[in-house]
Amino acid sequence: MRHSWRCGGTLLLLFSLFSVPGLAGQEIGGIDPRVARLLEGISAERLGQTIQRLAGFETRHTLSDTLSATRGIGAARRWIFEHFRTASPRLQVSYDEYTVPEGGRITREVLLKNVMAVLPGRSARRLYVSGHYDTVARRAPGAGGGGGFDWSAGDLPAPGANDDGSGTALVMELARVFAQSGLEFDATLVFIAFAGEEQGLLGATRHARQAAAENWVIDGVLNNDIVGGITSGNDRTDSRTVRVFAEGPEDSPSRLLARYARGVAARYVPAHEVRIIARQDRFGRGGDHTAFTQNGFPGVRFSEAMENYGRQHTVADTPNGVDPDYLARNAQVNAATLASLALAPAAPRVLSQRGNQPTLGRGRGYDAALRWTASPGAVAYRVVWRETMAPEWQFERVVQRDTTLTLPDISIDDYVFGVAAIGPGGHQSTVAAYVNPPRRPTPGPAR
Repeated sequence: MRHSWRCGGTLLLLFSLFSVPGLAGQEIGGIDPRVARLLEGISAERLGQTIQRLAGFETRHTLSDTLSATRGIGAARRWIFEHFRTASPRLQVSYDEYTVPEGGRITREVLLKNVMAVLPGRSARRLYVSGHYDTVARRAPGAGGGGGFDWSAGDLPAPGANDDGSGTALVMELARVFAQSGLEFDATLVFIAFAGEEQGLLGATRHARQAAAENWVIDGVLNNDIVGGITSGNDRTDSRTVRVFAEGPEDSPSRLLARYARGVAARYVPAHEVRIIARQDRFGRGGDHTAFTQNGFPGVRFSEAMENYGRQHTVADTPNGVDPDYLARNAQVNAATLASLALAPAAPRVLSQRGNQPTLGRGRGYDAALRWTASPGAVAYRVVWRETMAPEWQFERVVQRDTTLTLPDISIDDYVFGVAAIGPGGHQSTVAAYVNPPRRPTPGPAR
């Protein structure tokens, strides 16, 4: 089966899956029943119980007690570790440790411990789901601190049910569901609860720097921070959407990851809308995904649609501010995105090995001539393009196995192009866009 229409005077052929041998009967961009079953395993009740348990540690401040069995960050991280360990023998569970010297919001040297569970895949490329398990709270007004922060006071009550118990609970639930699903993934999955976020993204920054220094391949980071509330401080309610923050420019890997999440959510969780917010994070604020984008890895932040600022960083951030059903839907959006990416091949490389220039040319002068590097395991590629100011891909073409395509009479100046890899099950990678790198100033004498 095939469809055709004209674009700029050129006849475009769009092939369905039936014209692509090797797709094993799965629809490209359709519903995989295995993924649908995985989403059904996500439990709102279990998420609510996890929130209660995390808040029950009273505080998870980075400088809080590490020896108590019931209170403080030490007890919390040991409990998270045990949850990962007992969820499945398939998970490789460890502490990701860094010694942080005194400085800034860290008022004494501290041993920082991210809690990490890795589900090995067939390849070394990684996909992350993250949240931060540390908390912080202001002093109560009139309690000697004027209602402000005392960063040395690590034992102040800071339940952090939503910030970021909600993200941590989501990570823990997805680790359990994915490990127990029995599915084998191409990508290696990393479920990680970061520490030190409230002191300046400390755990995530050190992990991301290590990843960059050791040349790890990280195809995407889905960071979840404040994802459980549905009512804002001015009594506005939204239980049907979730915001995904993604830094630009328009076709940055992070922005393309956000678009991927929106598309997958529309298929698997159609009653829950992903709203892409075209900035790195909330205005003037930040999250752990930033540590990855600053080190060259794609990353986005999931955050609830209606934040209640009056609860954040206070003793009022308690479990009654978290809606487990809403949190479960956000977990499903994460899970659908993660599973679809992990079952798909890696995205093709569209940049030259030398010079990092896009492998896009003019053909005989007036054509769009595309080249890309093959993705292991891909049986086809989906080439997409759009007018430069259009928000979504407008045109597409599926090609079999080839790693070149020429589109006659399509100007590379007037359109943005991209290509995604398609695996045997019909799962598709993120789009790799042909985008010029920023121009660097030419050295020379000032005029």
